[in-house]
Amino acid sequence: MKYFRTFPWGMQLLMFLLMIITMLGVGQFSILYYLAHFTTYTLPQLAALDDKSPLTLVHTSLVVNGVLSLFMFLSSALLFAYFTTPRPAAYLGLRAPGKKTQPMLAVLVMLGAMPLLQLIETGMSLINFGPSVKAEQAISENTMNAFLNMPTFGNFLLTFTMVAIVPAFGEELFFRGVMMRFAKKRSRTMVLPVLFTSVVFAYAHANPYGLLSIFLAGVLLAVIYYLTGSLWCSIAAHLSFNGFQIVMSYLASISGVVKRFSDNRSTPVYMVIAGAVLFSISFYLLLKNKTPLPDDWAEDFTAAELLEKAD
Repeated sequence: MKYFRTFPWGMQLLMFLLMIITMLGVGQFSILYYLAHFTTYTLPQLAALDDKSPLTLVHTSLVVNGVLSLFMFLSSALLFAYFTTPRPAAYLGLRAPGKKTQPMLAVLVMLGAMPLLQLIETGMSLINFGPSVKAEQAISENTMNAFLNMPTFGNFLLTFTMVAIVPAFGEELFFRGVMMRFAKKRSRTMVLPVLFTSVVFAYAHANPYGLLSIFLAGVLLAVIYYLTGSLWCSIAAHLSFNGFQIVMSYLASISGVVKRFSDNRSTPVYMVIAGAVLFSISFYLLLKNKTPLPDDWAEDFTAAELLEKAD
């Protein structure tokens, strides 16, 4: 088998883009087949989703979003890594953390950053970007509000799986596992790979008011991956970031105390301060316990393989 890693950088990038297009096409076909044969809903109905939509429509939309994420992000990254190298897991960064405390510290870093990121998104929503952006944001918010309507534990499990677990794995493998490697091959430092993948990561979420906060979250996830040398740590951080709001929304549906707290749309100052303290301590400890990616981490061949080729 001739692996993609034997091809030039540009050819590898072209193969990756073709892989994305192919998997996106397969995902879209699967979605249309699912809608036509297993539901009574159409794509325009899914686009008009809000918190008053029937639960069956919400569940259908969750499955559609999950399937699209599985094919576009997860399958594209896994298949590309499989055809690129004989060690796809190592290529994607799926190695054990350098230290046992790193996954927990990565989670605490993201949870500590959440209040400030939410405050930034709230501040962005006060800026008038025009009617088209406002309409796009309304669609995004209506969809998320519908997803967070979880009257039963089964609804919670479905939402948590499709909105937290699937994107955490798929997007980390796609953006940090593959795309960041491509960017690093054209950069001597980590600045360009981190910034580039974070910009694309933010744009892919189609959340105009959350663009800056998602970009900053992407930067943190990339830095976590670099400092720990393990994509499992950035997956854990991503999962906690996505999952926290889902858990809080479900608890609000069964607890009046949590509901009164979550109904407060503004981010309290004390939460931002507490989050900043948690973030600072956790990030400091992560730096103290870092096991960063080696300088040649993005190379297609290991040093041993290059010596074998030279001999």
